[in-house]
Amino acid sequence: MSYPYIPLIDGDLICYRCSAACKDDEPVEYCLHSVKKTMESIIDAFDRGLEFKAYLTGSDNYRHKLATIQPYKGNRTQEKPKYLQEAREYMKYAWQAQVVEGREADDALGCAQWAAKDKSTCIVSIDKDMLTIPGWHYNYLKQEIRYVKLPEANRFFYTQVLTGDRSDNVLGVKGIGPKKAEKELEGLQSERDLYLKCLEVYNRVYGMDGERQLHENASLLFIQRETGVLWRPPA
Repeated sequence: MSYPYIPLIDGDLICYRCSAACKDDEPVEYCLHSVKKTMESIIDAFDRGLEFKAYLTGSDNYRHKLATIQPYKGNRTQEKPKYLQEAREYMKYAWQAQVVEGREADDALGCAQWAAKDKSTCIVSIDKDMLTIPGWHYNYLKQEIRYVKLPEANRFFYTQVLTGDRSDNVLGVKGIGPKKAEKELEGLQSERDLYLKCLEVYNRVYGMDGERQLHENASLLFIQRETGVLWRPPA
C-alpha cells in the first residue's frame, strides 16, 4: 500500500543515522548508498513521492540565543560521524534537500504541514518531537502512518514543556517525567488550560522564576507552524 500524500522529509536524521552506521574504515560510498536506499524506500511508500520535499538544518538556529537556563543542545559533545557532511552534500545535490537557515529543518517541516489545509502532506520523521504538529506522520523505520489531531499535538507539546527534552538539553521541570506530566494534564482540553496548568507546576517548583523558565523552555521546544512565528502564551 502507498499513501496519497506529499512526503515532507526530515533529512537531518537520515544523514545522521546513515553516516553513524558507516564504520570509519568503510568507503564513503557505503554511507551514500544507505542514504539513497532510505530515500527510495520513503518515496516508494507514497503515491505522490515524486513531489517530495526534503529539509536540512543550516546555521544560526535562533534557539541558541534564547537559551539561558542551559545551552541549547549543549549536551551533544560527542564527535560527529565521519561521513556526516558528505551525506548532507549528497542529500542536497542528489535529492534537492533545502537547507534551512536561522532555524531548524523541523520548523520548515512544521510550517509546510500547517500550510497544507487540504491535509495533502505527511511529515516523514522518526523524531517524536514532530508529533507536536497536527496532520499525517510517517515513521519510516516502523513503516507506520498516523494522523495527529490539533488537540493531541497541543497536549504532546505541553507534556514536553513539563518533561523537557534531554536530547536537546532542555531541562523542563525537575522531577517531572512522562507519567507525572500525564497526571498533571489529565482531563484538560483547551490549549489555554494546558498552559495554565504548566504555569502552576513551574511556579510550584521554581517560585518567582517559574513563568520565565516556562516561557524559555516552551520557546525552545516549540516547532514553528508559521514561518517566523514563535511560541507565545495562548490567550
